[in-house]
Amino acid sequence: MMKLNLITFASSLASRESIFTDHHELLDAIAGKYDVQYIFPEELDRLPNEGATMVLVGSGGVEEMVKACIDRLPRYVVLIADGLKNSLAASLEILSWMRLDGRQGRVLHGPISFIMQGIDDYAQAHEAIDKLYGKCVGVIGKPSGWLIASNVDYEAMSKRWGVTMVDIPLDEVVKGYEAIPDVDVQDMTDEFMRKAIGIKEPSRDEVVKAMRLYSAIKNIVKLYHLDAFTLNCFDLIPTTRTTGCVALALLNQEGIPAGCEGDEQTLLTMLAVQAATGQMTFMANPSKILDNAAHEMVFAHCTIAPAMTDRYIVRDHYESLSGVAVEGIIDPMDMTVVKCGGKEMEHYFISKARLLECTTNPNMCRTQLHLRLEQPLDYFLERSIGNHHVIVRGDRTAPIEAALRLLASTPI
Repeated sequence: MMKLNLITFASSLASRESIFTDHHELLDAIAGKYDVQYIFPEELDRLPNEGATMVLVGSGGVEEMVKACIDRLPRYVVLIADGLKNSLAASLEILSWMRLDGRQGRVLHGPISFIMQGIDDYAQAHEAIDKLYGKCVGVIGKPSGWLIASNVDYEAMSKRWGVTMVDIPLDEVVKGYEAIPDVDVQDMTDEFMRKAIGIKEPSRDEVVKAMRLYSAIKNIVKLYHLDAFTLNCFDLIPTTRTTGCVALALLNQEGIPAGCEGDEQTLLTMLAVQAATGQMTFMANPSKILDNAAHEMVFAHCTIAPAMTDRYIVRDHYESLSGVAVEGIIDPMDMTVVKCGGKEMEHYFISKARLLECTTNPNMCRTQLHLRLEQPLDYFLERSIGNHHVIVRGDRTAPIEAALRLLASTPI
């Protein structure tokens, strides 16, 4: 049973016993699903480290109490109110004050089923962000020169997300690549080519080189104990004479979020989405708006995990017309588009979307998803968080958004 810490505030006019009596319907529902630890304000120094922590507003008249304790509450405060004993009114006043004070939170109120769903979402999000603590994230090579708004503050990410960012010289990948003989990758080359429904531009020799690079990067992942990484793939092309698209595709498939072009913000978004959903992701360019009013646009990139697709074709890399890329084909389905960004990953955008088709425009990257988003496309044209965005299969908006909010990120 999942642990849940309920920091419980109630008026000095109410006894502790009356809190459980007055709110028994809600508290019985919570106790039926969670191992609940009640913590009262004077006990905050003994707040358990384990389990999600939320605030139970037991009555009106607690606003000043919550304000006095705010620095010992979670960064994102979930206020639970069933509406009895003026709990909703107090919660709204507290939430308003928190926003004026630059703090974040929300009120869970409504039918008990709605409150329980909210508790479930945030409890699961707490588990998700716990997975981020201690993760080692590699930046292999400097970010590509055109990514002028996609870096993060390493120290801030350590404090806010608990991840360690590590810079790794690109030369280490090159040396590893040069040391791997063709014979070592023959079997994986055959398997990758056999599973494709077609092979267009690349020769088998080109696929062998791509697999040698995959092996070299995988060795770097093991050497540095990386849980995720982003690669300045374009700077590798002149020295290795191949592209990193296949390496990133296969490592994403193996559960190691792997991003392109040294884009730190998008990689961290991929890592957060994986933690929140357990799903692999597709990093892509917003490439073309097809219909502003209908919220339809194409996202494209040259690498996608084969397991995210229904079928794939082996292609060359679009920009360089060299190396090996993956053209993924996915049948129509629901998807989620998300991006978290800023130097401290303080903002995010998220939208449910419907994949209508996979297009084959020769002037775009190889995997092309024609999506209809729920959110208006003005975001991309007026407030976009950088270029690259992250796409995951299915409607995953609730768990992703809950996790990002607990990470102190706000919707843009």
